[in-house]
Parts: sequence; C-alpha cells; structure tokens
Amino acid sequence: MGDLLFNPNGRIARNRFWQGMVLLTVASVVVSSAALLVHPMFDFISLALIFPYVCVYGKRLHDAGQTAWWVIAIWFGVVVIQVILFMILLFTVLPMLMSPEQRELWAEIMRLSEKGDTEEAMKGVETLIEQMQGLFQRTSLFVLVVANAAMALIIGFVKTEPRENKHGPVPA
Repeated sequence: MGDLLFNPNGRIARNRFWQGMVLLTVASVVVSSAALLVHPMFDFISLALIFPYVCVYGKRLHDAGQTAWWVIAIWFGVVVIQVILFMILLFTVLPMLMSPEQRELWAEIMRLSEKGDTEEAMKGVETLIEQMQGLFQRTSLFVLVVANAAMALIIGFVKTEPRENKHGPVPA
C-alpha cells in the first residue's frame, strides 16, 4: 500500500486505483470531520493527503498513457463540482431543512439582496450560518465525498493503454 500512496512513478490497474481512492476518501472524511468536530487545526493534516492523491491519480493517468500533470485539471474539476453541488444544495435542499425562523431569515436575506442592501444581507447570512453551522458542515462533507467520487469515476474508467508505455509495463 505504501508504494501505491507514496510513489508517483509507474502505472496501476483500475482495482489498485479504486483501493487507493477509497482509502484516501475515507482519510479525507476523517480529517475533515476532525477539523469540524475537534479543532480546525486538523485541516492542516489534509495537506498531507495531497501527495498520496497525486500518486494515485498520477499512476492511473500513466496507465492510460497520459502525463500526471493532468492531476491539476482533476483538482480544478473537483473544486468546480464542489461549488456547483454546494450551490444547488444551498438553494434547493437546505431551505427545506431550515426551521420556520431560519426560513424567514433566508427570505429576508433574499429581499435585502434584491434591494441591493448587500451589507445587511451579509449580516443576515452570517447569522444564518451561525444557526445552521452543523447542517453546513454535514453538507460540506457530503459535497466532498460526491465530488471526489465523481472525479474518481471519470479517471477510474479511463481506458488502460494495452502495451508498455514510457511509464512502465502493463500492470498485472
């Protein structure tokens, strides 16, 4: 497992890619949960997960005959998916989970925003975020897992180059 997570060279087959992605996703959720529930300093541990992600994605890309530099585009894609999904949830699902008081505050924020009173609207948003902090945290964890899974599915099903390439022999 150490070679899978800490060696960026070579190629890996799909099954090893899936093993690495499951392990890294679980680690990401544990670290993010610790940051939310215990202390925000745990977020710094998530930085230690960057290199293993590069190794796993990079080797899978090598297996397809591509350069590992595509990992940058993958991360950009994950961030875009996270933002889009969070915005969709913010305007569709989260309002249904609000208490009546929170819905009224949300409606007031929307009214202030439409009137152009950005300062008061932002104060309302801060109040709403404080009230719904737990829900926002659970939603952000959900979005993290879904975005990682979506990108892993895309990369995981990239076709393997059937012959030896510059990154090594076909993985067993």
